[in-house]
Amino acid sequence: MRFRLEKRPEPSRLMVYATPVAAVLLTMIVGAVIFSLIGYDGIGAVREIFLTPLTNAYKWQDLGVKAAPLIIIGVGLSIAYRANVWNIGAEGQYIIGGLAGTGVALATHGMTGAWILPLMVLAGVAGGMVYAAVPAFLKVRLNVNEILTSLMLTYASVQLIYYLIRAPWKDPMGMGFPQTRMFSEAARLPTIMPGTIVHLGVPIAIVVALIAWFIMSRSVFGYQMKVVGAAPHAARYGGFSENRTIWLAMLVSGALAGLAGVLEVAGPFQRMVPGFPTNYGFTAIIVAFLGRLNPLGVIFAGLVMAITFVGGEVAQTTIGLPNAATGIFQAMVLFFLLAGDILVRYRVRRVAGNRAVGAA
Repeated sequence: MRFRLEKRPEPSRLMVYATPVAAVLLTMIVGAVIFSLIGYDGIGAVREIFLTPLTNAYKWQDLGVKAAPLIIIGVGLSIAYRANVWNIGAEGQYIIGGLAGTGVALATHGMTGAWILPLMVLAGVAGGMVYAAVPAFLKVRLNVNEILTSLMLTYASVQLIYYLIRAPWKDPMGMGFPQTRMFSEAARLPTIMPGTIVHLGVPIAIVVALIAWFIMSRSVFGYQMKVVGAAPHAARYGGFSENRTIWLAMLVSGALAGLAGVLEVAGPFQRMVPGFPTNYGFTAIIVAFLGRLNPLGVIFAGLVMAITFVGGEVAQTTIGLPNAATGIFQAMVLFFLLAGDILVRYRVRRVAGNRAVGAA
């Protein structure tokens, strides 16, 4: 007796959108059991990670700040994945975007003017695009897998941070700490709510998602991404170039990752430090899939992942949960989401020999 997967004629639209919710609920249940078995307060862990950030009004501002980069990067990745272009190196593009913005901030240190921050943003976007162009070029010209090249470039970007903040960009007044000098006022993102840490990057993230949704649903660009991703052979007959789509998908996702990087360094950090690589680029992969590769869905998925970041920090101080717990919960969300997707698109059939005898 054995089992096989049989493709469903048409996946249920209800289940397609219910699966992300089910994945989060299953993560909460299984997470509580796992952490209870290893000696922690499992129910308390779930409560602190998933509920406290929502019920504690003081944590709402943290949710917005954490969600902003996840939404921006997640939108870019959702566009690329729609086209079957697997950019896994958004973390590296995020880092390079932050470094490019830092370079402008340091070069203009002591200057004033409303032009400094927009110049930093342009530098960050350009930096992310250039870094994403490397795997795009290797894919188009040499057919090198973009998953490997984009991922490996992430580790190169981390080492570049360490070099710059320990040598040419090191703050001479920083008491020997590996960090740049604090940005001048003109190079910092303004807060939009007095007395909070909510900066201009939060509404920018929402605007980016709304613009991306409109483009993907109402423009030739969006149609091209979807057609090339779903049916590349048919796309060629429609006049869409697969190589051109790869370039567009990588550059757009790299640009948005770079935008997130420069907004993050000019907002919460306000200087470049070793802790700048925060795994937002990797977490945004979960955000993109949890949001069903839809920019509007990415907004809500980004908030869910932001809840795990903020809740994870709360759980560390209240019940002594290890820092790795946040990553474990995020990984479980992705696991249950992908497992649910398989069941949505395929049915499990039991077969005896070569004959199917039942279905689930």
